[in-house]
Amino acid sequence: MRSDRRSDLERFIENEYPRLSNVLTLYCGDRDLGEELAQEALVRACRDWRKVAKADSPSAWVTRVGLNLANSVFRRRKIERRVLRDIVDTVDPVHNADAAEVISVRQAVVKLPPRQRKALLLRYYLDLSVSETARVMECPEGTVKTLTRSAIAGLRHDINIGEHDGIPDVV
Repeated sequence: MRSDRRSDLERFIENEYPRLSNVLTLYCGDRDLGEELAQEALVRACRDWRKVAKADSPSAWVTRVGLNLANSVFRRRKIERRVLRDIVDTVDPVHNADAAEVISVRQAVVKLPPRQRKALLLRYYLDLSVSETARVMECPEGTVKTLTRSAIAGLRHDINIGEHDGIPDVV
């Protein structure tokens, strides 16, 4: 009898997966998500097969589970968007750089020689002191200052900004 249940379950999954993944793909508007949700719904059917097999319509049961999973994804995404919007609204607009500015800074940093880039990132991105940066880079503090100064000069030149337009002076 146990092998009959397994074969019933296997037949059910073989029959349901294509139909269910298509329904969920249309419902979600995303093929990958539809397939993932269909798989999860069928995993739950496997887990609860004794109950599912006795249902009036196992197909309807697994479809309902898939749609519920999709609705959970939609709710989660809606909450994430709301939280992100709230975070963006609370950020100081003066410090909220636009995308073009961020991209140009990233491109300029990538163009720096590796040691200058490392010194700059350790000092200003990780906020390490000159002595801490020197320890990490295994070089004298004077070298850290020189590398940082050169990196900042390179950024000012590459980004085409003035002395006091947002890039810190080296101390």
